[in-house]
Amino acid sequence: MTSCRLIYRGLLITGMFLLGLLAVALVMPGLRRVFDRQAQPWCEAIVQEWDRAVCRILHLKLHVTGHPDPSAGLVVANHISWLDIIAMGAQQPCVFVAKEDVAGWPIMGTLAKGIGTLFVRRGDAEQSAATSETMTWLLRRGTRLMLFPEGTTTRGEQVLRFHGKLFQPAQRAGANVQAVALRYTGRAAEAAPFVGDDEFLPHLLQILTHKEIDLHIHYCPTLPAGLRRDQLAKTSRLQITEHLYPATGRLEAMQRVVTQSSPEYHIRLTEAP
Repeated sequence: MTSCRLIYRGLLITGMFLLGLLAVALVMPGLRRVFDRQAQPWCEAIVQEWDRAVCRILHLKLHVTGHPDPSAGLVVANHISWLDIIAMGAQQPCVFVAKEDVAGWPIMGTLAKGIGTLFVRRGDAEQSAATSETMTWLLRRGTRLMLFPEGTTTRGEQVLRFHGKLFQPAQRAGANVQAVALRYTGRAAEAAPFVGDDEFLPHLLQILTHKEIDLHIHYCPTLPAGLRRDQLAKTSRLQITEHLYPATGRLEAMQRVVTQSSPEYHIRLTEAP
């Protein structure tokens, strides 16, 4: 990529981040003050259109299979990069649940707080309980929540254990849960992961040098309300694993059939393509 084109894209993304900061600092609060709850659809539209514009500037190409289920109150996915948040926000309006570290990220942290992201503080039982209560309340009101149950990012080579506590609000609220499998392919498989001590701005600059970032988004069958939190955690993770790594996923499925004798665990999962 030529330096002129890189500078041009850098200016575009800088402009979008400035517009985003303006939106969360002035426009959206102003709409809420004037129109109260009636402003929510407008605020959601602003966030979704901003996410879509950033996807276009970053050349984040989304390959979507399956469909978002409108009845799913909680959406969960494996986590690889901050790009996941932009991509999922472009798909449908939702309230994100993230680890508290995200709030400290430059630019993205401010935007996350401005759009109403709920933050979970590790090791703080009281704060985690309060966030769980808020999640339950939102789900009962019909608000769609989006979270990454691994609690951290990976390089996309595995799906870590899903933390069952994060599914407790869905159990309490009787909400359906839909799992989403995320996978970056091509050169993006190496460039997109944001892990460990990676810093946001250098990573963003690296992303800008790529002509295209391919992200495959697969919506899994929705899990019905009424399941326990550990069932929701294990089964949603298995759905994602079966799609991303068919051999590993089927082995885990066989192990579950052997180790779980209760009929309620025998949830039918579609075969991965």
